[in-house]
Amino acid sequence: MTRALTRKKVPGTVHRVVVIGAGLSGLAAAARLRASGREVTIIEAAEQVGGRCRTETLSSTHGTFEADTGATVLTMPSLVESTVHALGQHMPPTWSPRRLSPAYHAQFASGRSINVYADETRMEEEIRIFATEKYGAGHDARRYVEGYRHHRAWAQEMFTASYENFLAADFDSALDLVSTPASSSDLLRLLSLGAFGSLAKHTRAHIKDEELERLFTFQALYAGETPSRARAVYSVISHMDTSMGVYYPAHCIGEAAEAIAGALKQAGAKLMLGTRATRLSTEGDRVVGVEIDNGDLLLADAVIATVDLPILDKLVGHIPRVSKRLLPLRWSPSAVVVHGTIPTRVTEKFTSQAHHTMSFGHAWENTFAEITAARGRGHIMSDPSLLITRPAVSAPSRIISDANGESYEPISILAPTPNLDSADIDWDNLATRYVDELLRELESRGFGQIQDSLSIARIDTPRTWHHCYGYGQGSPFSLAHSFFQTGPFRPRNMNAYGLKNLVLAGSSTTPGVGVPTVLLSGALAARRITGGGVR
Repeated sequence: MTRALTRKKVPGTVHRVVVIGAGLSGLAAAARLRASGREVTIIEAAEQVGGRCRTETLSSTHGTFEADTGATVLTMPSLVESTVHALGQHMPPTWSPRRLSPAYHAQFASGRSINVYADETRMEEEIRIFATEKYGAGHDARRYVEGYRHHRAWAQEMFTASYENFLAADFDSALDLVSTPASSSDLLRLLSLGAFGSLAKHTRAHIKDEELERLFTFQALYAGETPSRARAVYSVISHMDTSMGVYYPAHCIGEAAEAIAGALKQAGAKLMLGTRATRLSTEGDRVVGVEIDNGDLLLADAVIATVDLPILDKLVGHIPRVSKRLLPLRWSPSAVVVHGTIPTRVTEKFTSQAHHTMSFGHAWENTFAEITAARGRGHIMSDPSLLITRPAVSAPSRIISDANGESYEPISILAPTPNLDSADIDWDNLATRYVDELLRELESRGFGQIQDSLSIARIDTPRTWHHCYGYGQGSPFSLAHSFFQTGPFRPRNMNAYGLKNLVLAGSSTTPGVGVPTVLLSGALAARRITGGGVR
């Protein structure tokens, strides 16, 4: 539960609400609104719920399979459960997320590797073994363990100090940071922890090994910054990953959204899939309805929009107030993501048998500099660091078989790239060649035969993220979390575009990007209509 802070509410009586987008933020907002007795209609352009956290059916030469085409990392699954419980319902009996152990397997260009565990004792042992093997038995490995212990405690304290009044909060102004004794106390605590200093600098002060440091700073990608420029407060992301734990549902990541959607339908909300919003109908400074692609007008006393800002610009139809800023909006890096299937007889010989494998190149800061560079200066990673995801490691039900009894598992490969503003790359012509290069590189990193054995079903690039999904500058990670796009400086969720009853939710507004944060974002958007706290 977050503290019930005083925030502006949508003026007037609100009975009917239209929610645009059935991703996690839209579903979370709809659940709170329906629980309060409002009439709720959710419209979603896709044929299934989930948005950036959905599982889709794809086809490769090996057959039809399910792929997690957005988020593959689930933290704080209790937020999914509390959303369903807000409707007075229980999670489906099939819902049984398990904490991955290890959360990640990390491979370094040096040939060394380490597993990342949420359990503190087990992680300390991993670090002790890693340091001993790297520096020799005569080297004092205890200082690396002690450094990790100190970093973990620091990140835990950062999370505690920031959660109520920073991460799980929206803002009417920067003054909200000190509007209550509790928020003032938390801000002072964050300042004392160095929350607005460099993430890399603070991490390096604890983790005195360049390779180990990466385990606790690679999450800066989600914030759209290099580790040196990311604020230390975003250590909370790595804390959720490496201390609170990475989870995965029994079968697929899409179960999270499906559980909330099922509860909403049981509670009487209307869910319209395959329905695209085409325009917001306004009268003066209020939205009166949402026009959809069949020409109908869905009347509304208030609208919650979860789509990226470029899509919302078109729906509003005039220059958005959110763009009238002292500084232009800056978008996070993008990614090339490969989805396909591969024979299990091949994957069983991989050097990593983890659900998530981080394969780091030699370069680190330079890699981030290449993908986060200013307009026109970005480059494809010259020394790629990659995320390889094999969901069947945790969910064997994802394995498929052909008529000859050969079994195959789904695999996804994520390569961070510059966004469309940062680098003018002809992805239509380059994508296939680039993926071939990535596969050759993975072959040299212990993923033998992947190039010849992988059957590719789909490749997503910055261009497809932009043209197919409308993501700003082709970034699935939305707006960067630079200092002036964080907290009270991020596009606010109230009075969007000067419309008093249009509320924003999702990655483009507060609190920001990520599965836990967009769930909170939906709850905060609903609070703008219902008032009260967020549970």
